[in-house]
Amino acid sequence: MTALVTLEHVRFTYSGASRPALDGVSLTIAPGEVLAVAGATGAGASTLLLVATGYAPRVVGGTLTGVRAITARRCGVVFSRPWTQLTGLCSTVREEVAFGAASYGLPPGEVADAAARAMAALGIARLADRDPARLSGGELQRVVVAATLAMGPDMLALDDPAAELDPEAADALYAVLPDIAGAGTGVLLATPDLDRAARVATRVVRLEHGRVVADGTPPRGLEETTVAVIARAAGCPAPYPTDVAALRARVAR
Repeated sequence: MTALVTLEHVRFTYSGASRPALDGVSLTIAPGEVLAVAGATGAGASTLLLVATGYAPRVVGGTLTGVRAITARRCGVVFSRPWTQLTGLCSTVREEVAFGAASYGLPPGEVADAAARAMAALGIARLADRDPARLSGGELQRVVVAATLAMGPDMLALDDPAAELDPEAADALYAVLPDIAGAGTGVLLATPDLDRAARVATRVVRLEHGRVVADGTPPRGLEETTVAVIARAAGCPAPYPTDVAALRARVAR
């Protein structure tokens, strides 16, 4: 399977910074996987997303060394504040979701179909005739993801997409990511939320100070989820369960 993005010994430094934000990072992103890049604030997860999608240094400036190969035909990017990604030109959710696909010059029928599929995938078909400006933060974030998905990206990159959401809305957003990946799209998720990442990720990369300190399928790299911390404190042997379901299964043995 051809990787959507390949990074080899990548080092990236922002303009004016005294040390690199990424330091010797090597990884691949494949179609159909949910790759969660986790780390504390300043660890480099958001920067890795910018580098993997080509935004850095092309848009944000800075210096990149090492090898970066992006074979994805399209990379869709969603940031943490959904209201900053609205077009401001659409009076309904249906129009907002269709806008990007229409900008590619697709026939109207194909645009409508792509928008309908994306709204169904994000569970927002019932919002189709609503004004985007009158939605809750959770609803609006799913509209932004749907609009990005309707453009047919090979890779969907999300930078801490639940940062502005309440817990219920955050759970709803994370829950759709495996389905998106199941359709063949690679999902790159930069997040500090190890608990939710444990539920949806097929692979986890954990960063510290711009370096990869863990890379593998869960539970590797997820030793600091709330459940894992409790299990370790309670004396459970490694590998530690990373979510409640895994903890119950361990206890039931």
